[in-house]
Amino acid sequence: MVSVILPNYNHAPYLRQRIESILNQTYQDFELIILDDCSPDNSKDIIEEYRSNSHISHIIYNETNSGSTFKQWKKGIELAQGEYIWIAESDDYAELTFLEKTMDFISKYNSVLCFALTTIVDKGNNTVTQQPAILPDYSMNINQFTKNYLLYSNPICNASMVIFKKDAIAANLWNNIVNFKYCGDWLLWGSFCGEGEVTVSEVKEYLNYFRTHSVNVSNKSEDRGLGILEGYKVSEIIVKRLHLKLDKEYSKNWYYKWQSYKLKFSYSNSVNKAILSMFIKERPMVAFYELKRLISRLITR
Repeated sequence: MVSVILPNYNHAPYLRQRIESILNQTYQDFELIILDDCSPDNSKDIIEEYRSNSHISHIIYNETNSGSTFKQWKKGIELAQGEYIWIAESDDYAELTFLEKTMDFISKYNSVLCFALTTIVDKGNNTVTQQPAILPDYSMNINQFTKNYLLYSNPICNASMVIFKKDAIAANLWNNIVNFKYCGDWLLWGSFCGEGEVTVSEVKEYLNYFRTHSVNVSNKSEDRGLGILEGYKVSEIIVKRLHLKLDKEYSKNWYYKWQSYKLKFSYSNSVNKAILSMFIKERPMVAFYELKRLISRLITR
């Protein structure tokens, strides 16, 4: 069985489409857990329309806002009775064959993690762009995937595109994930492990629709430097888990990522100082590259 966790906050305009795209899946062996994080809009009225549906196992309304989508994820996981998890974000939606095709790949490739291709849409369901495939083939060893794709970034742009095996990650990991404001999903994807031929797989069809808004959590978080401040912490956790040997290339890659993001998101002085302070403490070589750049800049003036 799949446990579908639907965390909602203030997404009433999209909620019916989201719920309908879950309940009408061609694969019907699932439960639906709806978690509302104290939405001030009319989300509750819409949710209550579906209370009698036999697939819905839990409807929970928070009395106060939790302040963290990852806390809602954790709550859903603790309630879940299924072997597999689908975190279906409340403003996204899916093709009705999403579960059928991802679960087929999970079985076919012995996967603990499976994702489909994603179409990014606006508030009117108009296509903005389609994300390219991540994997070169249909599957890859899970540890190799983590090493190749998750050390410096999170290519999985949206939780709604993913199905994963519940017991393939340690239960106590969630206590760490909820401490992240932005990169908790990256930590989750980087924490799956398995012996032998356990894989991650990718359905090469556009089955997930990821809705973007003019101002969203991702943009605000990147402006605050969390892609570096939290992303580096995730990378270090992955390094330790996989027992990777680090070299200068690792430090250089994090330095180049910092420089790229600094320009892309116009980091403030305070954000750059926070990042520099982190690297001085955690990875001095990255801080050295930055100090070297600053000194060179002063000399050439």
